[in-house]
Amino acid sequence: MALLERLAHGIKAGILGALALLSLFAFTSILRRHVWWEVPNLLGSTFYHYRAFYSGLGTATVAGAALELVLGGAVGGLFGVAYGNVRSRHRLILLGTLTGLAWFYLANLLLWPRLNPLVPLYWPEPSAVLCHAVFGACLALAGNAWQEDSPQMAPRMR
Repeated sequence: MALLERLAHGIKAGILGALALLSLFAFTSILRRHVWWEVPNLLGSTFYHYRAFYSGLGTATVAGAALELVLGGAVGGLFGVAYGNVRSRHRLILLGTLTGLAWFYLANLLLWPRLNPLVPLYWPEPSAVLCHAVFGACLALAGNAWQEDSPQMAPRMR
């Protein structure tokens, strides 16, 4: 049962990390004076091909964001199973950040060339590395160190 609990916490942390990643991508796109849906549409080109690049905000954006949420949940689930019993918060954050960066480089090397070769060609490299590091730091929420230290609710006085 502990394995399933770590898996569930990891999936939750991965989805939260993917939301943080997408938010940071939107912010960095705006800073570069591009549209905020640039990266979700790039990921959506996996399903909508070249139409995603000129379609604007729409179904390709939603599909790309959903793809990132699924991938983030999968990586988070694996992280939770592997490192969900680590007790140190600092170690969890370090392991999570390293996992996020490793996921970025492994996905560019193995996943994206087979699934959608346009992704590693077109996404902004410096901000993509930063966004994946933040994603990885969010994976630290999958560990036991966060659940055990949370204060219990005090009983109410009547």
